[in-house]
Amino acid sequence: MGIAALGVLFVHSMDIIDCPDLLLSLFGYGGIGVYIFVFLSSIGLYNSLKSHGGGEYKKAEFYKRRFQRVIVPYLLIAATWYGIKYLLIQQNPTGFFYEVSTLSFWIDHQGAWYVAMLVPVYLIFPWYYDWVEDGNRQNKFTRNFKIIAVGVIASIATFILSILNPQVYSHLSQVFSSVIVYVIGYYCADKVMAGKYNGNLISIICVIFYIVKAITPLKNFKFVSSISWSLLAIPIITVSAWFLSKNKSRFIDAILGFFGKYSLEMYLWNIFLIQAIRYFGVIDWLEKHGDSSGYVAYGLVVVGGIILSIVYGKLSAAIVQQMNLKS
Repeated sequence: MGIAALGVLFVHSMDIIDCPDLLLSLFGYGGIGVYIFVFLSSIGLYNSLKSHGGGEYKKAEFYKRRFQRVIVPYLLIAATWYGIKYLLIQQNPTGFFYEVSTLSFWIDHQGAWYVAMLVPVYLIFPWYYDWVEDGNRQNKFTRNFKIIAVGVIASIATFILSILNPQVYSHLSQVFSSVIVYVIGYYCADKVMAGKYNGNLISIICVIFYIVKAITPLKNFKFVSSISWSLLAIPIITVSAWFLSKNKSRFIDAILGFFGKYSLEMYLWNIFLIQAIRYFGVIDWLEKHGDSSGYVAYGLVVVGGIILSIVYGKLSAAIVQQMNLKS
């Protein structure tokens, strides 16, 4: 999670920093960090339901946990930035609701798309779990067949959409790719939780798929390019997991652990602070005063984002604690 959070910081730097093409290309791979979040999230959601069982009461508990862990920090952070922009400055309550509700992503492709995607995913996930696992009565073949069938159908439907309506596909391509990564993550989840997962084979397949796409006409299909890119999250996770298992550095553990702990807050604040410094003309002002490459501007975004992530992380935790005490 820490590596994924750092990747997001790198890829978003491309919006501000003017650096050599080689670095820009490397920073671009940071965008895979979001799909690392997705893959790990799928495993986490599976484990949450597997540990607590199914049923109506457990679904309610599942939704409560997701609300507390994701929606509470999102609402606090989004309400702060959009409250300043739309309520205090523009006096536009409609704009505030449009942005905070994530409707702005679904309609205009702006805002925190990852959070916008999580809402329907969280709503569907427990029902998907119940269907796949069937009260843990499913044999392994039937369970895996269901998961693979969903992945294949989703892939075919998305591929057809990318051809028939490229505009809609481009608008929602990140969501479609995330859904497929979610399905693969779910397929691997039981082995991960049982300590029997070996990501080498699936990682090799993902890398070969990406290479084949890059050197063949497949690269001309938007769906193939998008999904092959998102699937690189799996080999990155595999290599990272191996590296971290061999790593004996407490410093690296502490740094990555810190960024992993506040990964959601940092993702959100990074997006909103970039919007803020553009909105208030900070980038242009710094550029006129010598920051021609944008390093100072993005440095302010990163440092400010880290500080605010800690503050809002603690604030979210306090609110969640109060919610649990009252319930």
